[in-house]
Amino acid sequence: AVVSTQSTGTSVGSLAEILALCPILSKSKKVLYFHENQLVYPNQSMKDRDYQYGYNQIMSALIADLVLFNSEFNMASFLENIDPFLNRMPDCKPKGISITIKKKSKVLYCPIEFPRVARSRWNPESLHIVWPHRWEHDKNPEEFFKVLEELIDCNCKFELSVLGTAYNEVPEIFENFYSRHKQCVIQWGAVESYDAYLSHLQSADVVVSTAVHEFFGIAMLEGVWAGCFPLCPNRLSYPEIYPKECLYNTEKQLIKQLKQLCKNPCLAKKKWDKVIGQIDIEKYSWEKLKCEYLKVLTPFDA
Repeated sequence: AVVSTQSTGTSVGSLAEILALCPILSKSKKVLYFHENQLVYPNQSMKDRDYQYGYNQIMSALIADLVLFNSEFNMASFLENIDPFLNRMPDCKPKGISITIKKKSKVLYCPIEFPRVARSRWNPESLHIVWPHRWEHDKNPEEFFKVLEELIDCNCKFELSVLGTAYNEVPEIFENFYSRHKQCVIQWGAVESYDAYLSHLQSADVVVSTAVHEFFGIAMLEGVWAGCFPLCPNRLSYPEIYPKECLYNTEKQLIKQLKQLCKNPCLAKKKWDKVIGQIDIEKYSWEKLKCEYLKVLTPFDA
């Protein structure tokens, strides 16, 4: 089977180009997996190449035998935006492409190998907040740090771990916040190993997302697995995964939730106990999903 995964990096080329460069693969089963889609990416400034990324993904989906998505939200947002995206073309606008792709599309969650972890603290003196995301604008760090500034102005005490990878263009808000409030920071930036990453998750009480672009959210689920109560925006893939107790609609609601937890850090554990059974985190594990993956990756002639 030919397997192509679609993310920001691999959207530079298409599955059609792979097959053109290596024709011997044309008779193989072609499986396309979408980790994300470019049709709804929140570009800060639209460039010609940004249109090309989305076009490449549509062409790849057309030529694939099976199109997989890591969430219902990812699949719906891709299929619903194919026609509006192609309507930007000046002429020769193709019709019926979304219907063709929908017929061979399905959701298959991204499998996570959850490690065995032991909660390192259950009686914290101050709330430990963790933000485990890429340092890029689509994860909306501006809102996250604005919320933290509000907590600080209200004399709320907390500890902070900002994990994730920084790339060439880091939003200025990271340095601005750190320079003023480094005294509350436990970890700033990516750690040296996955074990160290897990250690920070285990020591935290609440894991927060403010993302405006997210199609699944592995880091949030890893945080929940490690014992953190999740707070996510009520949008994107999050309502598909988390109960309403974990979702906020506005910045003010997020501030209110965190203020409450700062005043009573032990409440995070009680909230986690309440929601962990509703999240059904095991269904995203490799153990639960491996048979499905083996099935879809089995060649036609096997």
